[in-house]
Amino acid sequence: MTLPALQALACPNCTRPLAQTDRRLHCPAGHSFDLAKHGYAPLLAPGSNATTGDTADQVEARDTFLDTGHYDPLLEAVAAAAATDRPGAVVEPGCGTGHYLARTLQEAPDREGIGLDTSKYALRRAARRSPRLTAVLADAWTRLPVRDGAAAAVLNVFAPRNPAELARILRPGGTLTVLTPRPDHLRELVDALGLLQIDPHKTRRTAGPLEAAFTTEHTEDLTYRIRLTRADALHLAAMGPSARHHDPDDLTAAVDRLPEPVETTVAATVTRWRRRDQTTGPADPIAPPPGDGHSP
Repeated sequence: MTLPALQALACPNCTRPLAQTDRRLHCPAGHSFDLAKHGYAPLLAPGSNATTGDTADQVEARDTFLDTGHYDPLLEAVAAAAATDRPGAVVEPGCGTGHYLARTLQEAPDREGIGLDTSKYALRRAARRSPRLTAVLADAWTRLPVRDGAAAAVLNVFAPRNPAELARILRPGGTLTVLTPRPDHLRELVDALGLLQIDPHKTRRTAGPLEAAFTTEHTEDLTYRIRLTRADALHLAAMGPSARHHDPDDLTAAVDRLPEPVETTVAATVTRWRRRDQTTGPADPIAPPPGDGHSP
């Protein structure tokens, strides 16, 4: 089966287009990459050491929690903000388990998606999240294995961002949708469990580097309360960066001391950005490279 969005991918070694023969990707320069048995494409840039990402336990917790539906308003807000009439793929660096990208593709049945992450555990799940999603092992801090202007929309959800690369892969008129937590996000759990505090200047620090290449089109603050079982609360705590700073047994014991149900606040901001220097009409769609060798 040919990867969805193959025509938008680029060789991480030479940036030339990739083609697919059976379970191997290759470029005209002779670089080749065997697809992982779990379905993702290993396209780390040369010299990148980012081969770990979220652990298996973090990914399991995130997958389980996001499937509960507690974050569905966030997923829906991201998908709505990312809607576009421009041709091209939807790309998400730092896609994790692919929930946000898959929801965006669900709302755009004519789109294909590329989810990039450094966690092999997350990519295994992302590859199964949607038949129109291509999961790629790649480092957001290096050149992304995506062709210039291949993306109609880019998602950045609770993840690191490289503004220059996000701007490079967006086509004329393309948009960037960013989801960031606000200081009171999960504040009850943060206080009760000693989780990592959210930077009170998070939104401003996110916007600053983006303003050189993007202009804000729309901002929406989402705030609502959720009622969790203790199991939900544990998954929510264990899926984020705090899990790396807490002993799992200590975290479980702390959650067991919480009342049930556990109430906490979800507070995040969705911002839609557009490239400053690319506000013209849609560009021509990217065509597959000639002689690519994959099935029609």
